[in-house]
Amino acid sequence: MFKFLIGAVALTTFSAAAPMVLAQDAPPPGPGAPAPAARAARPFVPVAVHQVKPGLYRVFGNGGTVTVRVADDGLIVVDTKLGGDNYYQDLMEKIRSVSDKPIKYVFITHVHNDHSGNAARFQAAGAKTIASDDYKKLVATYKLHVGDPRSPAPDISFAKTYTVKLKGATATAYALHPAHTASDSVVYFPDEKVVAAGDNMFPSAPNVDWENGGSLMGMKQNWAELAKLDFDTLIPGHGDAIVSRAEFEADRTKLDTLIERLRAAVKAGVPKSELLATLKVDDLGAGWDLRKFHDWTDPGRLDGLYVEFAK
Repeated sequence: MFKFLIGAVALTTFSAAAPMVLAQDAPPPGPGAPAPAARAARPFVPVAVHQVKPGLYRVFGNGGTVTVRVADDGLIVVDTKLGGDNYYQDLMEKIRSVSDKPIKYVFITHVHNDHSGNAARFQAAGAKTIASDDYKKLVATYKLHVGDPRSPAPDISFAKTYTVKLKGATATAYALHPAHTASDSVVYFPDEKVVAAGDNMFPSAPNVDWENGGSLMGMKQNWAELAKLDFDTLIPGHGDAIVSRAEFEADRTKLDTLIERLRAAVKAGVPKSELLATLKVDDLGAGWDLRKFHDWTDPGRLDGLYVEFAK
């Protein structure tokens, strides 16, 4: 379950006036490994903005998806995209295309640079950044690609849950079990019945960064707890599609199936080098073909998978 029981813990309130998977930051090397190489140049493509519901938007492309909630007296933003002036200016242009109100709060769902990269710029502009206590710890040690900026500690961190309220808008962040990384949280907009899930949800197979504390079983636990929230729309961390409640529930079933097949294969002694090639995934849909994703074929990721299921 989440690190809290939904509805049983008093919230901290701070009041003030077609599916696809995109590449993300690779995990850091293990102990003794060489320093991470400079990242290959990314082609810059302007991001797109899309209205999810009245007053709630997502900005997708060029890294992690950003969610924007427009209130009467300001904006609540979730995630910050890749670090760098061009990415930040492009993101701000899209945000300003829907509202010129001040950005009051910025939630950050996890440490990867494609979600946290512009945190310092939002802080400098006067917004309060908010992330989990686990994020605050991991962001200080997460190994970056050469040239990527290190994100600062958040202005506000929380152990279990944190709520902000503006006029006409509420957002509650929930700290999660380690799943995508050891720093994950999601942000729930109860008045819109929308969850900004960060990389705890893709419109396809899950993505686990074991080398940064992630866990596939943690992902299963988090999805079970997400199901307890009253939402009808989920915004994944990447891609040009949103996820409906029905699609989310279908993916939960697929995740359970995937976990049981992986567990059985590891327990049966299938070598890491043969695991993905022999794993049955064709009945789960094209987005669940793990052989096509670097996030699953990277040796460091497979090492983590084996450790998790060999217990």
